[in-house]
Amino acid sequence: KPAKRLSSESNSHEGAAAGEISALEEAFRKFAVHGDTRATGKEMHGKNWSKLCKDCHIIDGKNVTTTDVDIVFSKIKGKSVRTITFEQFKEALQELSTKRFKGKSDEEALQEMYKLIEGKGPGLTGVT
Repeated sequence: KPAKRLSSESNSHEGAAAGEISALEEAFRKFAVHGDTRATGKEMHGKNWSKLCKDCHIIDGKNVTTTDVDIVFSKIKGKSVRTITFEQFKEALQELSTKRFKGKSDEEALQEMYKLIEGKGPGLTGVT
């Protein structure tokens, strides 16, 4: 059987070793399973998406409001589904990052966005 080749172009965040999930994905999973015993952590409901945005201070009440967060979620998820995948989650963050960090380049805004989320989990905000 073919040996598992580790492609150098895995779409994870820089520095994440093979099989290791990025800090961003880890946060995604923690929020994705929050309050849902059947959740696999592979997709996230709107409720948990909003919670993540609140807990990680993506919603700042100025540039980004709960309404913005809901709109982006609805726009990104498929019509007949109620959840978003990690890939869609990153798309949603991209959308919101330019609103949240006005005046920064798309790339910079997105990096700032990731920094808000990485290492976080529901109910763990402000807890080290």
